[in-house]
Amino acid sequence: SLTSTIEQHIADLRKELESKIKTLETHEKVQLTLWPYEKRIRALEKTQSDLQDEISNLKQELNNTDSRLVDLAKDTHSSLSNVNSKISSVNKTLSSKSAGLTVAVEKVIVDLNSVQSDVDLLKKEGVRTGPDGKIDRAVLPGSYADFTLEDIAWGSLHMAATAACRGSVPSGGTGIAGNVVIPVIPKSSCTKTCAATHFGTCDAAVSLVGYVGRATNNGGEVGVYYNYGCGQPFDWSHDQSEITEADKKVLGRGIYLTYCCCRRP
Repeated sequence: SLTSTIEQHIADLRKELESKIKTLETHEKVQLTLWPYEKRIRALEKTQSDLQDEISNLKQELNNTDSRLVDLAKDTHSSLSNVNSKISSVNKTLSSKSAGLTVAVEKVIVDLNSVQSDVDLLKKEGVRTGPDGKIDRAVLPGSYADFTLEDIAWGSLHMAATAACRGSVPSGGTGIAGNVVIPVIPKSSCTKTCAATHFGTCDAAVSLVGYVGRATNNGGEVGVYYNYGCGQPFDWSHDQSEITEADKKVLGRGIYLTYCCCRRP
């Protein structure tokens, strides 16, 4: 009976032990099953902690950025105020200068109108040169419109030749009529030149030329002359005749021209 009791007690203990062993095995299996999830939960918890730290840092940076933006806004506002002030000052200066320029331009316009009036008057009353750079004789006053400078120079040379004939002829210029001065016929002599006219006698031949302009130094030449005589034929390359010379000859310096002192027989 005691033995039965002990055996029963042992059997109960075995059952209880087996039950606990099963419980333990089940618990270990559950733990083994939950372990990956626990690891993921721990990883998520760590990630969450890191995210919270990053969010905290971002909030701090955002606060710092907001502060800098506020400072920048203040600086920008101040700079804009300064720029607006300078622009206002420049506008005032430009306005003042513009007013001054307007007055100056108006004065220039008045002056230009006055000058244009003077130009129009000069065009109307003034003397203009032609394509050759010379003034049209028709607009010159008085006798200037009738004679050129060369005409006057030739006239002066003619008077000089006449005076030379008066002083060169032996008789002093007598006869039945006034004596004349005639340019020598080209390539001919004064004897033949006078004979070709009704003043048939040659009393003298004068070869001369005068220079335009006054003398400016002692010993300066103002003219050239020579006495070839009535019979000298002027058949050289330069025939010394006014008939074949250009107008510029009388205004330049060159070989003299020959004039015949003719008298009526």
